Amino acid sequence: MKIFPHVYQIASAVADRNLYQYLFVGGNTVLLDTGASDTPENIILPFLKRLGMSPFQISMAINTHADADHHGGNDSLKQVADEILLACGDFDRDLIENPDLLFASRYDQWINQHGVGLGTNPEASAWVRKMVGRPRRIDLTFAGDELISVDDHRSLRALHVPGHSDGHLALYDAMNRAVFVGDALHGEFCPNASGAPSLPPAYYVIGPYLATVQAIEDLQVDWIYSGHWPTFHASQVSDFLDECRNFVMKASSLLEKTLESHREDGATLLQCMEECGPVLGTWPEQNRWLLMYPLHGHLTHLEQRGLTIRIENQGRTRWKLI
Repeated sequence: MKIFPHVYQIASAVADRNLYQYLFVGGNTVLLDTGASDTPENIILPFLKRLGMSPFQISMAINTHADADHHGGNDSLKQVADEILLACGDFDRDLIENPDLLFASRYDQWINQHGVGLGTNPEASAWVRKMVGRPRRIDLTFAGDELISVDDHRSLRALHVPGHSDGHLALYDAMNRAVFVGDALHGEFCPNASGAPSLPPAYYVIGPYLATVQAIEDLQVDWIYSGHWPTFHASQVSDFLDECRNFVMKASSLLEKTLESHREDGATLLQCMEECGPVLGTWPEQNRWLLMYPLHGHLTHLEQRGLTIRIENQGRTRWKLI
């Protein structure tokens, strides 16, 4: 779908959710995200063909962040057009290049200590393994604030927008006053294709996530485009940014109340997920495990502020209010 002159949104799906990539066409054509392992063959290449374009016209494919549905197509795209430069944020490179590290550091990092993670569901884990595709090296990385030329009159500015991942990138299109954020902003939930809650927010560090919300607000953009959410325009932009902040405040307050109710013995991450989850949102039960990301982030944030201590007991961690 054409959204601006020479800028296109490429639409497909992952599970029950929309999945979007973006194409900036010019002398240096830029693709934002490569989708899952089968997205280039099934979606991106046919889309290019309908535009009368060849994959060899793509100069660079930028991964917004390390997640199977955003960089899993790297290898299959490079098999078709090896001269395409693959790029990502500095701090996501290792996870994008190494699927084993991606699972160990992003999807299953808390299984042993907290009993939560993708690996507790072998069927879902196998599905994500398939999406992530084969390993493929990244050609260059961005720290943020670099300008990427599309043609003589247009450029995109890379933004470092952490919170969902350490090296998360967004692209700012000043000409159209639009920002393309991948999964950097989460609102109250990630919607399914019909707009109903599908996944809980998956930020995992509080300060950087709130700083990302502020950074997007400071751009004074007219449009927000993302990997799964609907398009936000005009007043919807500020409403969505407020929604992101409000969920963080709501989760923080609810978590502190939960810890207060466990003041004597403390609470595990799993207990916090079970008690906070039904209040925080109405996403499907099978997706509630993703609350491990924001709630672990909030627990760590409380610990860093000196408001909680960790108690290790029989291989499990509990957080207790001081």
